[in-house]
Amino acid sequence: MKIKALLLGLLVSTQGFAANDYEFLSVPHSDVDQYLTIGSDETQTPESIQGLWWLNGNPLPDEVLSFANMKWTPIKTDGETSGWESEIPVYDQGIWTWHDSFAGRLLYSLAYKTKLNYHIVFNSDFTHGKITPIVKAVSFLPAVELPPSMLIDFELNYVDENEYSRDSVLLGRPHTYRFRRIVDGQGNRLPAYDEFVEKAEVPNALLPILR
Repeated sequence: MKIKALLLGLLVSTQGFAANDYEFLSVPHSDVDQYLTIGSDETQTPESIQGLWWLNGNPLPDEVLSFANMKWTPIKTDGETSGWESEIPVYDQGIWTWHDSFAGRLLYSLAYKTKLNYHIVFNSDFTHGKITPIVKAVSFLPAVELPPSMLIDFELNYVDENEYSRDSVLLGRPHTYRFRRIVDGQGNRLPAYDEFVEKAEVPNALLPILR
């Protein structure tokens, strides 16, 4: 709750929730897999991170994501692939759902206005990942990376084939929650989907759609 309050305080000066290039679509949580792009062989998403992922336990008002729109580049060490890297635009269509609430709209507005991207680096077998936020708060200035530090540090650690531990430090406070796969790479709902719908904190999910 303290993290939510702090972020909301930082966002108070944001004027208007809707982004210039996007409009909001509000849908029941039971239907979000009909609107997000599902990671699959067709989207060239690595098998380990295909499907849709529920941010179970996330203290912030974003809740489901897809890795489908990411293009992965191999990292080479001594001629061998030692890892993979890509970037994901947090605010874009088909990637993320947010709570259809004051807090969700405000957080999305911040992601859009700062053109928030995540630079993600996984090891070769996708069992460990590091996430580096990249922001562009002022249009005429270059984007800025926020490298891992005592104040901010984001990791993904493999738990099993349908779950990662999202281990974070935000503003010096540690927090852990889970990425849980709710839809597989073939578009089939997994058992965790029903739990995701049952535990939804607000009635609807919010999705940005390009105008």
